[in-house]
Amino acid sequence: MSSDVRDLNPASKEYLEAIYELGEEGRTVLQARVGERLGLSAATVSEGVKRLIADGLVVVDDRRELQLTDVGRSLAETLVRRHRLAERMLTDILGIPWHQCHEQAEDWEKVMTPEVEQAILDKLEEDPTCPHGNPIPGAGTAIAWSELRPVAAMAPGDRGKLIRLLEDVELDHDVLLYLENKKLMPGRELILKSAAPDGTLTLQVEGEPVALGPSLADNLWILPS
Repeated sequence: MSSDVRDLNPASKEYLEAIYELGEEGRTVLQARVGERLGLSAATVSEGVKRLIADGLVVVDDRRELQLTDVGRSLAETLVRRHRLAERMLTDILGIPWHQCHEQAEDWEKVMTPEVEQAILDKLEEDPTCPHGNPIPGAGTAIAWSELRPVAAMAPGDRGKLIRLLEDVELDHDVLLYLENKKLMPGRELILKSAAPDGTLTLQVEGEPVALGPSLADNLWILPS
């Protein structure tokens, strides 16, 4: 299998990105979770994974977990890096609204070259992450990822700085729009004011109350303060 991302078909690119991102988030990478991430049926994912295995990009261990091979990981890192850099270009340089950049980056990443990657990196003034706080592979970061905790783990009165939104959040345009309207974006200081019996949390963000359901709260990660 070629080690050039341009030789991959669109489906294989999606699978590689999903497998990489699930592993990056510390999740057990199973076919079912890939299907959930991509919104695909079990049968479709099974066929896609078989192709990745045949191409030498993925292996399945004795626990049925998907593991990227060296070539697969290299390709996945390139895909994820270009996508996240495209998001930064769209927001930082072109002024595209925060909630729109993930969807639009899917087109821009396809035409990105190593030279363009470096040019965007050179313009970043903050830690090398995407606009939603996920690290740009190969760029290095000063963020202590192991110290982050999900908003769902906060207790009333706890404070923290929002650092990262996991990829599940990025896939939902309406959720991103809600978060942007409520100023729930990386860098903002949060205070948990209350937790309802159904798991709904009420946060204070820049002096304003923001309601957050349990699923969403599990996908937003803070640095406690």
